[in-house]
Amino acid sequence: MRKLFFTFLIAGCGLTMVSPAMSQTSQPTNVDPDQCGAGGMGCTPAEVQKWMEKGNELANLSSADLSQYAYACAKHPDWKHDCETDPGKVLRRLGITDYQ
Repeated sequence: MRKLFFTFLIAGCGLTMVSPAMSQTSQPTNVDPDQCGAGGMGCTPAEVQKWMEKGNELANLSSADLSQYAYACAKHPDWKHDCETDPGKVLRRLGITDYQ
C-alpha cells in the first residue's frame, strides 16, 4: 500500500512538472523585415534610416536625439539643407536645446 502511494505521488509530481512545458508553444525564430516589433527588424522606414546614417556622420548625438533628428528630416523635406549641414538647428526646431 505504501509503495503504491509513493508511486502515485511521484507520477503525479512528474505530470505536474511536465504539463506546463508541454503546453507552451515555441516562438518563431525567423526575422521578418516586414514585421514590426520584437519579431522583426523592419520597424524603421528606409528614409529614416538614411537620415540616421547622415546624423551619425555629422554629429555625436544620443540615440534619442538621433531618432528625433532622423524622423524630423524624413517628415520635413523642406528642412533638407539643415538636415544635411546642421543637425543642431533641426534639433532646436524640435525643442531639443541641450545639444551643442
